[in-house]
Amino acid sequence: MTADSKTRLRAALGEYDGMLFYTTAAITICVVALGSLAPETLSKYSGAARDYLTNQFGWAYLLALAFYVGFGLWVAMSKYGNLTLGKEGEKPEFSTFTWIAMLFSCGIGVGYVLWGAAEPLYHYMQTPYLAKGGTSEAIPVALQISSFHWGLHTWMSYSIVGLCIAFPAFRLGKPMNIGISLYGLLGEKTETSIWSRLLDLLGAVATIGGVSTALGFGIISLDYGTEHIFGITTGSTGKVMIMAVLIGMYILSATSGLKKGIAYLSTINIAIAIGWGLFLLFFGETNVLLRFFTTTIGNYMANMVKMSFWADPLIKSGWLNWWTIFYCLLIIAWTPFVGGFVARISRGRTIREYILGAVIVPSLFSIFWFVVVGGTAIQVEVSGAAPIWEAVQGNVGAGIYSILSTFPMSSVMNLVVYVNMVIFLVTSADSASFFVAMQMSKGAYEPTLVMKVIWGIFVGMLAVVLLVSGGLKALQTASIVAGSPFAVAIIFMVWSLFKLLKSEMVKKEAADRQQLLSAVKKELALEGT
Repeated sequence: MTADSKTRLRAALGEYDGMLFYTTAAITICVVALGSLAPETLSKYSGAARDYLTNQFGWAYLLALAFYVGFGLWVAMSKYGNLTLGKEGEKPEFSTFTWIAMLFSCGIGVGYVLWGAAEPLYHYMQTPYLAKGGTSEAIPVALQISSFHWGLHTWMSYSIVGLCIAFPAFRLGKPMNIGISLYGLLGEKTETSIWSRLLDLLGAVATIGGVSTALGFGIISLDYGTEHIFGITTGSTGKVMIMAVLIGMYILSATSGLKKGIAYLSTINIAIAIGWGLFLLFFGETNVLLRFFTTTIGNYMANMVKMSFWADPLIKSGWLNWWTIFYCLLIIAWTPFVGGFVARISRGRTIREYILGAVIVPSLFSIFWFVVVGGTAIQVEVSGAAPIWEAVQGNVGAGIYSILSTFPMSSVMNLVVYVNMVIFLVTSADSASFFVAMQMSKGAYEPTLVMKVIWGIFVGMLAVVLLVSGGLKALQTASIVAGSPFAVAIIFMVWSLFKLLKSEMVKKEAADRQQLLSAVKKELALEGT
């Protein structure tokens, strides 16, 4: 490559980490090649690794998530909760509503649409404890379990990782990459340490794998919606075309930047989601759903400890491994991406505000969502109004369309949900490419458009290739297994954060004393005159 070519490349990509860039691309391409050419092989070995992890270390993952919750609540309520993610007195970069809306943009919203109806139905029909499946007693248990899987433990895990990144980045003016979370332990050696570099690589690979599978499953749902709404059977070519349209929309969003593209789309999208959620509430069994909502909050709080630590010691069934432990692995694998993105949008907030806003609010929303959508799905199944249980077993994305078929204005609402999913997928690709681009750009807060577009296209094309080849589920399992070491990494990240919090609190208290002393001296001087 000539010097002139290198200059043009540098201008397009900005200051970037070449080793991380090419290593991440090479590893991802190798895994995708295996998933495309030999999906059975990838599925076999990644599945065996997942089974080993869930059977042998499921208890450890449960303890890890419980620890994250305990630590996060303690930090929020302690004196450290007053520290700002940024300089003292710095104001939040985004409004509270926009900030919370953006929390759902990074792949999470896709899951809410896909699993809102399906998961409560599964737990209703296959209830693991407290009730017999398929009975009226199983309904509140199913809603309680779904809320647990998408509630406090999930959002606290993401937020703790985000806090470990955001605090040194914004407080000390450091680059925003995952490795900087070890600054409290490594100090100025952080940016060159092999351990921080390894965290950056693992986070980038886990993000690409995780978001590719999320986009792939989202395309499956859109494919179902396209046939259901428009009567068009797409096939493999249609799936590729859907992904091409999404990539085009993502590129348009990316050109607007974080404060316009993702922020605007996220705000619009969460408003749409709330809108059709309220539609189900008010046009459905409103009183019953509100009673379930109240009951679920109580059950969730009363049984949180039991659910958090239930490890099925005798392993009588595979339910725990296929659901709760699987979610533990999935959450841990997604913490680099979701945590990193949450960190990027949280500048200027105090730690207490950050924890309450990024954990408590989404957790309450999760309970409300799964009660309304999942509770309605169960009611539809029980009444026999639509064969929804049969539908979701064939395609989890079919759940919401089956529900709406029993409601007034179903044609209009089907289209609303379809648009909602499209925008969720666009914001998922946008936020994922933004995060990966930040890592490749040495933690730059605003990576170049070309860098974002490259990784957005990369993620989208991976989803299509794996979807067409049948290797999507294999990649999902592989990415979860690859991300599982973060359970250990987060322990060191938390240790590093704790040391940094202590040192920054000492500085803040010293500055506060100095400010008070200066004020007293000034007051005495005024009295003397």
